[in-house]
Order: sequence, then structure tokens, then C-alpha cells
Amino acid sequence: MKPRLLLPLIAATGALLLTGCGQTGPLPTFGKAISPEWIRADYDGQPGDEYIATSNLQDVVFNARGEIIGWFIKSYAGTPYIKRNPDGSANVSGLKNQSSLVNMVGERKALALQGGGLDPAQPAQTTAPTLSTDLPANRQEAVFKYVQNGVNVTKTVTLHPRNFKIDVRTDVNSGPERVDMLFPGLGKADNPRVQAYARGAEQPAAVQGAGTLVVNNALYAALQEKPSQIAHALIVRPQGDTTLNATLTGGTQGLIAASVPAQSSVEVYGGKNELIHLYQSGYTELPGLFQPNIFGQISLYIVKLMEAIYKLVGNWGLVLVLLTVLLRLIMWPLMQAQGRTTARMQVMQPRIKEIQDKYKDRKDRDSQVAMQAEMQKLYKDYNFNPAGCLSTFLPFPVLIALWSTIRNFEFDSGFLWLPDLAIPDPFYILALFYLIVNIGQLYVMTRKNPAMFRQQAFIYLIFLYFALTFPAGVTIYIILSTMIGIVQQVIINRQVEAETATIGQRVEKASAARTVTAPANGGGKTVIAKTAKPSKTLDAPKK
Repeated sequence: MKPRLLLPLIAATGALLLTGCGQTGPLPTFGKAISPEWIRADYDGQPGDEYIATSNLQDVVFNARGEIIGWFIKSYAGTPYIKRNPDGSANVSGLKNQSSLVNMVGERKALALQGGGLDPAQPAQTTAPTLSTDLPANRQEAVFKYVQNGVNVTKTVTLHPRNFKIDVRTDVNSGPERVDMLFPGLGKADNPRVQAYARGAEQPAAVQGAGTLVVNNALYAALQEKPSQIAHALIVRPQGDTTLNATLTGGTQGLIAASVPAQSSVEVYGGKNELIHLYQSGYTELPGLFQPNIFGQISLYIVKLMEAIYKLVGNWGLVLVLLTVLLRLIMWPLMQAQGRTTARMQVMQPRIKEIQDKYKDRKDRDSQVAMQAEMQKLYKDYNFNPAGCLSTFLPFPVLIALWSTIRNFEFDSGFLWLPDLAIPDPFYILALFYLIVNIGQLYVMTRKNPAMFRQQAFIYLIFLYFALTFPAGVTIYIILSTMIGIVQQVIINRQVEAETATIGQRVEKASAARTVTAPANGGGKTVIAKTAKPSKTLDAPKK
């Protein structure tokens, strides 16, 4: 394809991606993040409305008794699954019909109370809840009240839009001294790990598969999928003087029945079973809950470094800039080795291709051995070690951990034109910068091979989609890191070309001055014969 056709193709592909044609759902609303709010709408098709707490991270649907009947964690923060109809009413069909969304409670209910006349399956007398939103305080609160079989229940639910925590306070009057609060899950998980940690115990008690287990005076109780970027966790832990006794049920009907006093306070985490979110919510210190791997350990160090920098600069955007520069400088020696290998390979490529073309039609064993011998001599003459590419993999653990950390970190501020670093850039400006710097990096790395540049440029059309859906903080990191990498690679290219030119001149002199010993006029003189045409100097500087 001609280079002049590449830009229109990029523009056309980008336009298609902006329509939200991917399987991960629509892209964020142009120009704004999702403002946390309460939405009143008919979600279940039954008489009466439901109450939906919407935010960048999740959409949580409550019925009039304060029971969660829809709990949707978003794969991409800021995705608006709830739309507005022309008359201003809410259209919630996207919550129920979006295949990429998982309802963590399935067809059951969370926060439902049972025991002593309370039964989630039976009707109750309800009143409209009191709803409030306080964005500076990171709070969405609702007070639900209902009466069932003479028992009065007041349930106060406080969500925190910047994380996955929910505070639940219950006040049961004219009823039993203790009630069971139900926590079913985890949606499509056939066999989640169900565990609880009793205070003073050496390790958590767990049930996975069919079975039931009772854990008294629990520090926490949890339902967890195997950790990943799309895994879910539901964690309950008592607050204040609340004593929680957990009955754990495993298998496809995984359930925590938390026995709590009539007046109780519990904290609930319902979100991603992923290290950074758990750390920011204060759950990584709970014993036996989450064991990070080597990448997780690196991520925790990165988060703590970010928090230390934030104390100095007070802006998460500046934190990302300083963090990226700092880590790239720390990894400069490792990236230097990688860059030199890449540059040397590009410089050597024409000579390597000459040898390969020389033997391309000769497949016999002797010819292949001869080709390998010429390759080895070339590598030796030019001090090139193909195994040096192993240094490419050395920075990967840090880079992967850094990317994962920023991707999952919940920032509480914007930066420049960005309303929120935790969601994609709603103006798509970062996506354009991302494409430009990556094409620039590709050019620097393949400047000796235009055909390879044209072939690999199409890969970034695919990556463009991810740039449109990644949180802005991740894209900033990638752009800055790539820009530093370009500068480093340009410096390396110049160094390697100068070194290779010097080596090439030395090889040329050695090959041009071959000593030949032969009898001349019977006198046995030594004759120095020069080749008729000196060998080509590899990448010699042009005059």
C-alpha cells in the first residue's frame, strides 16, 4: 500500500471504532464523565420503580426494600449503559441486554433480610426511600424503610462512587434480636471460593463446591472468583461493635448468610477481584484474602511510590508524568541494551539479506552449512550477538506491573482537558497522540526497512481501539513512555551506526590486504595482492 493511502485508512478505521462497534460496549459519552446520581426507573417490569445508583465504576439497582437486584461492574470505567429517552426518562435496557455485563447477584437478591417474620420472598409495606448524593464527600446515600409482619426495618445504604465499597446500616424494631443478611454471587461463576476468617484463627475457613460451613465472630466473609481483570469479589466485614456469624454455602448457589444484630453496621466490597482496587479499599491487609504474585508485589511498590509523589505535587496527572520519567530513567540501562540490539539488527539487515539471497535456491546441507558459516563470520566481524535480544525481556515485569497498576488505579482528579484520569479521554485527543507517537517509534525502529514499516503500521490500527477504551491515565503513561523511548532509540541509532561504520572500515582493510605467498622468478618473494574491488562498507556515513 502506498504511504499516502495510510492516513485516510487510519482515519476511516478510527471513525468506525468511535461508533462503539466493539463487543465491550459503547464508548463514554463525548465530553464528560458519568456524574454519580440516583436514577428512578422500572428495571424488573414489576409494579413500582427501582432505584439505580450509577457511576463510572458500576450500576447498582435497588428495590424499595433496599435489596440489590442488579449489580453490574463495568469492564471499562465510564461506560454509559443507562441512556435517556427523549422525554427525559431513563432507558435501562442496556443493563439487562448487554452481553458483556455480568449481574453479580444473578436472579437473587443481596442485602435481603430474613428471620423472625422477615422473608425476602414475601410482600412488604414500603415507602419511597430518601435519596441523596454528595460528590465532594464521595457518597451516594439512600434510606429505605419497610414493614413486614409487624417488623419495622430501616436500612441505610451508602455507596462510594470512587470505589466499590458500600456501607450498610440496619435497624430492625419489633422483631428478632438477630437477622440474616444475604449475599449471593457471583453471577456466572459456577463455583466461587467462599471463605470467612474467624477472629483469632490461624487461617480462613473455606468451602468450594457443595457444602455448608459456619464461622462465628468473623473478621470478614468473602465470595471470590479466581483473580483477574474481569473477576469479581463480594466481601463483607462488620464495623464497630457488630458481631458477624457467617454461614457459607459453596457450589453454583454460592451464598453468604451473615447473621448480624438487629442494629448493625457492615461494610461490603462488591467489585473486581483485583489487587489495586482491593488495596485502595483497604482489603489487602486482611489475612488470607488475596496473595499477590511477583507482578502484584511490584504493583504495590509502584502504588506506594505514586502516593508518595502525590503528597509532594497534589495532582495525579503530574504524578503520572513524574512517575513515567522516573521509571524510564531507572530502566534506561536495560532499555539501552534492548535498543542497541534493535539498532544493530537494522544496520546488519542488508548484509544478512545478501547472504540469505545468495543461498535462497540452495537447500542442500553443504550450502546451508556454508550459509551459517558466513552468518557467523559476519556476526563475528561486526561484533553482533543475536542472543542479545534476550535483554528485551528484562524490563517486562516492571512495565507490565506499571501498566496494570495505572489501569486499575482510581484517581480522584482530572488533568488538563481530561475530566477524570480513571476513564478514557472523552475527546479522543489522547488516542490521536497515541497513534502518532507509536507510528513515530515504529519508523525509528524500521527506518532501514520501509516494507516492514508498512506491514507493521497496520497493527497500530488495532491498538487504536484500546487507546480509545483505556483509562486516560494509562494512555498518558504509554504516550510519555513511548516518547522517551523514541528519544533513546534515536541516540542509540546514531551511536550504533557510527560504531558499525568504524568496524566496517576495519573489516574492509583486513579483506583488502590479503597476504599471498607464492614463488616469483624462483626467488620465493612474498607478494601482497589487493582485491580488484574493495568490499562494501556497512552503513558508512555519507559525505
